Amino acid sequence: MTGKIAKDIPRPPDVGPEPPAARAPSGRVVDLGPMAEFIGFYLRHAFEASFADFSRTLGADQLKPGSFALLSLIVGNPGLTQVELGRVSGRDKSSVTSALRQLEDRGIIRRERLEGDRRSYASYVTPAGEKVYARMAQKAQAHFRRLDEIVGPERKAAFLATLRDISAGLDIDTDGETRG
Repeated sequence: MTGKIAKDIPRPPDVGPEPPAARAPSGRVVDLGPMAEFIGFYLRHAFEASFADFSRTLGADQLKPGSFALLSLIVGNPGLTQVELGRVSGRDKSSVTSALRQLEDRGIIRRERLEGDRRSYASYVTPAGEKVYARMAQKAQAHFRRLDEIVGPERKAAFLATLRDISAGLDIDTDGETRG
């Protein structure tokens, strides 16, 4: 594609109609250039919109979506280690560590040092954490339903498969190496 700009490249027939022009807060129409066809650009927009909706839905139960995901994994899989949680959630070690500390400080989880590896901790939900999780999971269902309605039942399986393919195909660790 060297030498071509996005507007010179014909849209593939399966992509659909031209995306609407972006508008700046000032009302100015913004030419997205190559970003108009960049999947990552729209993944980021979708993530931000989903994150904001999730936060609004939870209201006073302000637990970040990533922390809620970790808590969900711990509830469903007691004893997961930080390394396992990072791998399964797609998050780096430092963000998992920070989130687990916050959950532990709030009394939502407890971490126990593993006997076979003194550097690793297994995570477990506390009784207070079970209550928080139950309340949050119930509220989160409204957010999940909104996303399902937007994607539609006829596209959901293919959409999830595509997202999983992107994750697997770009599974890079913090050193820039592909994880295996």
